[in-house]
Amino acid sequence: MNKIFKPIAVLAFILAASGSVQAQDGTDMFDILTEYINETQSSSLTRLQEDIAKGEKLVSQAESQDKATAKFFSSNKKGKQKKGEKKSVEAKSLRIKAHKYYEKSFEALYDIYKSVLDDATFTFPNDKTKADEYMEEAETALKDGSSKLSSYAKLTTKSLETTTYSKLKNDLAASKQKFQEAGNDCYNAMKLYADQADKKSKEDAADQSYWNQAVQVNTIDAYNKYISKFPNGKYVSEAKRRIANLQNMAKAKRATSDNPDEGLAYRIQICADKKPWSLKKLQRLYKGDLKIDEKETDGYYKYWIGCFRSYTAAQAAEASMHLKESFIVCFNEGVQIHVSEAQEIEATFAD
Repeated sequence: MNKIFKPIAVLAFILAASGSVQAQDGTDMFDILTEYINETQSSSLTRLQEDIAKGEKLVSQAESQDKATAKFFSSNKKGKQKKGEKKSVEAKSLRIKAHKYYEKSFEALYDIYKSVLDDATFTFPNDKTKADEYMEEAETALKDGSSKLSSYAKLTTKSLETTTYSKLKNDLAASKQKFQEAGNDCYNAMKLYADQADKKSKEDAADQSYWNQAVQVNTIDAYNKYISKFPNGKYVSEAKRRIANLQNMAKAKRATSDNPDEGLAYRIQICADKKPWSLKKLQRLYKGDLKIDEKETDGYYKYWIGCFRSYTAAQAAEASMHLKESFIVCFNEGVQIHVSEAQEIEATFAD
């Protein structure tokens, strides 16, 4: 699933940055919750921000101590490196304590987000599904982060003396990254819910605009396209009503019109050639009273007779004429279409 990364997701920024934490740095990330949380949750939000600040303070203290032991780790002598590991016990302990604060904070943040989202009513079911997926990913990330931290959480002072500082920092950084991912996932889930009203407003505007266009065109195809694009749209019932009206109007026109360029029409093609035929030559093929129409298309001169409003009528007329090499062609509003498509259209106007 693609993530929605927010540059102003301040929890991620706080944990990535060093130094003290200011209250204003937390507002961007936490503001999204303020409209939806109760007083108890608000207090929890404040406490977890304070815990993050405590963690950052401990990391800052560890970094200060690292400066004093840097000379031991920069040496190529194993003895000095071993001494550096022993002298870094307190710094190691400070970092572990800091990450315990991070763990506690993000677990509390997850609980707040989950509580709010469990009670939330989404307008768009797909967004609800995505939000649930984000929260599942957040839960998994929290567990992964805690798992990476757990191997260090219960180390004794003696154990810390032999624990490789560089590995500890890398492992804790990986743990912190997982907590950050959990925070981002929670934020993304909440953002989907917070955007429901705005998204609904935009969809309603698009629905209205598309409907206005359909009304302006006022064809069966235009109304069908509206229904396809907005199956739950505001005007679906009206679109279906207008389609029915247009179908009835077209049906009436087909019953009375002799113009093959209007509505659905079946014609009999008597021949086609790359050169035009004279009327005398055409009359050798067809000797009836129907007008023979000529049209040049696709590099051929094609000759059609009749205008029939049903495939059955066209077949009957063709059979009665005893033509040698004729076949039925179909048109809808003057545009040639396949016979199967014509029969589907004709079926919509059946009694």
